[in-house]
This record gives sequence, structure tokens and C-alpha cells, in this order.
Amino acid sequence: MKKGLIITGAILAVGALFLIIVAISTMGVLNTEADRRVLIENKQKDNENEFDNMWKKIAQTAQVPEAQKNALKEIIIGNAQARAQGQGGNGGALATWIHEAVPNVDGISQTYQTLMNIIVSSQDGFTFRQKELLALNTAHNQPFRHVIAGTVLKMFGRTETTVVIVTSTKTENAFKSGKNDDIQVFPTAQPSNLEKK
Repeated sequence: MKKGLIITGAILAVGALFLIIVAISTMGVLNTEADRRVLIENKQKDNENEFDNMWKKIAQTAQVPEAQKNALKEIIIGNAQARAQGQGGNGGALATWIHEAVPNVDGISQTYQTLMNIIVSSQDGFTFRQKELLALNTAHNQPFRHVIAGTVLKMFGRTETTVVIVTSTKTENAFKSGKNDDIQVFPTAQPSNLEKK
């Protein structure tokens, strides 16, 4: 009888150990999935924030030359009106007025260069962030393709995540059709007066 109890006890102990291992493994799979889901949600929100920041930097930097252009326009119009009314607007004073009203008028091209640098670096940074988001999404969804982990996750109502990747209509159309025949970089650009002559 003692031998039977020992065997029964051993079987129960092995069964209990097996259940403990399964429970710990299940909790590990569920915890990992939950952690990755939170990372993805936060990264998606962070990407939205970075996208907003990128466009604000571009818009605010672009407003600087617009303000300079408007100030320059007012000076030239004022000078032209003074000349038309015989009040002595003259070209020599015009250059001085321009530099007084818009001290960095010569730096407008530098402002445009700065704007281009912001656009390129911001877009590169945003592309990198989107790649990070895709990598997180892949890591999260991969266990759903495994037999045991996928079954456990689905048993507990867990689902794969879907992320939003910001792209352009042109890119989406190219991937739908499998073609990208538009080789003209500036399709709406009109020829300049010099090109027409």
C-alpha cells in the first residue's frame, strides 16, 4: 500500500509541477503581449506627436520668409506710390529702407535653406520612427503565428495589433497598381519666361 501511495503522490506532484509550469508560461506569454501592446500604443501616439511637431516646425519656419516678403513688398509699394505722387521716392533710399525694415533681407535664401534642412531631417526622423513602430508591431504579432503561444493568446481574447503608417496617396496608388510611371518631379510646374523664349 505504501508503494501505491508513493506512486500516486509522485504522479500528483509531477502533474502539479506541470500545471505550475503551464501557468507560469501562460502568464509570461500574456504579460509579454500586454507589454508589447502598450509599447505599440505609446509609439503610435508618439509618432502622431512627432508628425504634428514636424509640420509645426515647417509651417513656422516658412512664415519667416513670408513675413519678410510682406515687409519688403510694403516698402517697395510705398516707394512706388511716393514716386508716382511726386514725393521724391528714390532708388538710393529704397535700398536703405529695405535693410532697415528687413535687416536680414539678404538672408532670405538662408532661411529657405534652413527650411529645406528642417523638412529633410524631419521626414527622415519620422520615417525612422515609423520603422520602429513596424518592428514593434512585428514583435507583438509574431507569437500569434506560433501554435502554442497563438492558442494561449486567442484563448484569453488577445488579438493582433494594427498600426497606422503615414504615407502619401501617390505611394498607395503605386503599390495598388504595381506601377510608378510618373517620372516628372514637378508635374504642375509651368515653364518660366526664359524657357518660353
